[in-house]
Amino acid sequence: MTSCASSALPTQPKRLNAWRWPAATVLALCCIGIDAARAADCPSPPPAARDLDLAGYYRDARGSVIDPARKRAYETARKDLTRFVGDVAKRADRSQTKSKPDARASEAQCALSWLEAWARGGAYLGRMTGKQADYQRKWDLAGLALAYIKLRPHASPGQHRVIAAWLVAIGRDARAFFDNRGRKRNNHWYWLGLALGATGYVTGDKPSWTEARRIFDDAARDVAADGTLPMELARGSRALDYHAFSAMPLVVLAELARARGENWYVLRQGAVLRLADRTLSGLARPEVFDQLAGIRQHRPPNPRAGWIELYQSRFPDRTPAAVAEDLPDTKHGHRWLGGDVRVLAKVIGARP
Repeated sequence: MTSCASSALPTQPKRLNAWRWPAATVLALCCIGIDAARAADCPSPPPAARDLDLAGYYRDARGSVIDPARKRAYETARKDLTRFVGDVAKRADRSQTKSKPDARASEAQCALSWLEAWARGGAYLGRMTGKQADYQRKWDLAGLALAYIKLRPHASPGQHRVIAAWLVAIGRDARAFFDNRGRKRNNHWYWLGLALGATGYVTGDKPSWTEARRIFDDAARDVAADGTLPMELARGSRALDYHAFSAMPLVVLAELARARGENWYVLRQGAVLRLADRTLSGLARPEVFDQLAGIRQHRPPNPRAGWIELYQSRFPDRTPAAVAEDLPDTKHGHRWLGGDVRVLAKVIGARP
């Protein structure tokens, strides 16, 4: 590291010449300082979370009433997962948006080192205790695979082999959860579709992509003629929230497909278009879903993140002006979307 030599300590005055440090010592101290700075910029990741033990937090069977104490316990239990996925997503964004190439590379290598550490530690591949643990696994897989799309250009062949095999393995185990047909294939199924689609996209794993396509078609078949999802309408006062939470992975997955030259928006007579349009109308005017669900919806509505921006960019003329101007503000991304969707759209270069 020749750059360290340029930062050598100043020469001592003549009377202290005996105290001068050898050049090798100065160089070593300099490099230690640089390594410490790098360590501060890229701290160690949390320990790889192989086993997940997470409990749900709704009080009622249909999942419309949150128990505050259970929700706090859930957030505490998953804090390392939140930190890991969130930090990887943020660094993935910065690996594309920093102004200097070396800064972009530094952000990417830090995120890649975290991913590789968890891959080698078998994170998410152990025992899942409780359905909430399985839910969490596929949400996190979606975020990590989407973030890895941004990081992939910086990965070495060795890093890619380890990370890609890990993502595919998580997807395989996450899919196995739904082998039990007693488990509802609702918004959780759609999120698995995004997780598998992002995994297939970035790793080239054909079975993952094929299954994502099948899940998307399932989702399209679930959409009623009026654009609603019957299983999400059954969520009572959170029906609108869960329509948005369903549209979120489906729109992002459709954009990945467009980047591969496939138009999934047209499946089942444009079912996902109907879903998105109906959800947008409800977000602008929640009373629409008050009537559809037969119960007053939570106010203010939660639009979720990212998907509206992608959808309106793809279809700028579909949303009526009266609806568009009343939509709530939304964030540009979320950790389960791998960070900022604007960065994702630029990286994948989705076709018009």
